[in-house]
Amino acid sequence: MSKLIPSRDQILHRLADTETAGPVSYSAKNHTVDAVISMGSAVKRPYGTEVLRISPDAIDLTRLHEGGIPLLDHHKQDGINSILGKLVSARFERGALLGTFKFNATAEGKKAEGMVARGEITGISAGYRVDEWLITDEDGDIVDERNTRWDDELTFTATRWQLFEASLVGVPADGAAVIRSMRSPGGKVVEAVKRRMRMRQNMVRAGVKPGA
Repeated sequence: MSKLIPSRDQILHRLADTETAGPVSYSAKNHTVDAVISMGSAVKRPYGTEVLRISPDAIDLTRLHEGGIPLLDHHKQDGINSILGKLVSARFERGALLGTFKFNATAEGKKAEGMVARGEITGISAGYRVDEWLITDEDGDIVDERNTRWDDELTFTATRWQLFEASLVGVPADGAAVIRSMRSPGGKVVEAVKRRMRMRQNMVRAGVKPGA
């Protein structure tokens, strides 16, 4: 796998789609809420356009049944106070990944539950890792990542990805489609990707085959 695109150990984030983003039903009795986690729509990234494939074959939900998939506060992983609840079930419906979340009985969980119940927060953002990509050009033809260029109009379709967490975020649903994030050390994503691209191109010119 070329380092042009995120490595397999890098966790990415994306908000749910605008028209259906965020919690859509709430149960005070069960302390649960249903939400659209992702519809996989196209997102502009520094390396091209990213699309998540939404299907049972594409999405690895192993953590749901083994270690659990937490509901976090803004993707924070710095302590137990950031854990607001967990994903208790997931399903596919009309091309979307939907889930039911149960809030924790902690002070933080109850606070988040109250804000959701009152409609004060509606944004849901997924944290995931891509394991397999399908790269295509503007004509829809599959391309070899070793022969791509920085100015190519490429689409990177995640054909196999794993859901690590979901987060409640303070972004209104009608703005979710335009606010995305991809984390990297120092936050300088574009510069890091360009630097790796230049290094790879120099290796090709020198007759050295870039590593997978």
